[in-house]
Amino acid sequence: MRVGILTYNPIPEGGGEYTFLDTIIQDIVSSDCEYELYVFFYDPNAPQRYNRNKITYVNCYKPPPPPPKKPSLLIILKRIIFHVLFIQHINDNQYIMKIDDIYQNENIDLLWILGPCNINTTVPFVFTLWDLGHRIFPFFPEYKGDEWENREKFFEKMLRKATYIITGNQIGKNEIIENYSISSEKIHIIPFPIPKFCFENINENYSSPFQIQQPFVFYPAQFWAHKNHIILIEAIAWLRDKKNIIINCYFTGHDYGNMPHISNMIKKYNLSNQIFLLGFVSQENIIYLYKNALAMVFPSFLGPNNLPLLEAVAFGCPLLYSNISGHIEQMEGVGLSFDPASYINLGESILKIYNDTEFREEVISKEKTFCEKYKSYSYFSKMKGIIDEFFVFYRTWKE
Repeated sequence: MRVGILTYNPIPEGGGEYTFLDTIIQDIVSSDCEYELYVFFYDPNAPQRYNRNKITYVNCYKPPPPPPKKPSLLIILKRIIFHVLFIQHINDNQYIMKIDDIYQNENIDLLWILGPCNINTTVPFVFTLWDLGHRIFPFFPEYKGDEWENREKFFEKMLRKATYIITGNQIGKNEIIENYSISSEKIHIIPFPIPKFCFENINENYSSPFQIQQPFVFYPAQFWAHKNHIILIEAIAWLRDKKNIIINCYFTGHDYGNMPHISNMIKKYNLSNQIFLLGFVSQENIIYLYKNALAMVFPSFLGPNNLPLLEAVAFGCPLLYSNISGHIEQMEGVGLSFDPASYINLGESILKIYNDTEFREEVISKEKTFCEKYKSYSYFSKMKGIIDEFFVFYRTWKE
């Protein structure tokens, strides 16, 4: 049986989906999988097709066709005559290969979609659901205009048509059932893995090109409103103004529309010498920040799962995260949770890590215990159980 894996973000700039894919690929390589595996991706700078570690990679990106030449008068007359005589239009798009044609040409039997990919396909598919943010928080600007309706149509189609749906925890499963009345039997829970790069050989002598000021906290997140950067700005200002304590802060990630607002708020609170926007940074820099930070702070309003929480504990970085139910379930009580709507609560949490060395070491110790449990955990082995389940049905119509 041939299993395809579809991702839109095969490069590091893709953020969490790239990290997720990289971890899954490493799991596959170290596993003994009897299925033929294909990875479908979009990258204008990559080869159209190649093989690596028994996996076939197929680039679905199709370069735009060259601009059409201006037709001659003779060709125009021929088209008019053709249209009149045969009463039909020439469809200029008939030669463009549709995405489903690619899967069909590769004889894919089951497609595993890793992220929010909106596709039309006749191939049975497994859909990995990261969140239902537009349903939980429809008022955020990232869902304004036609975005909410587009997402709603997308999820309605993909969730109902999916053969199986994958989510990271029970909270995620509950959200799917409550919002879309999906049968619980086709929703499978596979906890997020700790990314493999956290366990690789780390260059302990690496020196960041940024002039990092100690002590500091940092927040690795794209600039969306729901990521709630503002509460961390207010907490840093509160620590300075009310507690006379200077804590520096670093934000990393791409701008998705909210960075100008965050920049303005940093200026408003006169924190330009304490809070810094680094943009997208390399994996080496992310590791450096994890290993040298007072804490990683994750105040996002949206769950139910997030990979940076797992990355922090893997690097022994004290984790402060929003106390939404999905995060609490994901982290099993590890780290220190806070109210993402209260900058004072967040400020007090940072203060506790800063002032109480014994407490900070206790947090790190519990994180290490949590991490040990996930070192040998294989996300793909869990997924393979679902593929095996599908194979029972598949063999009734194909050998």
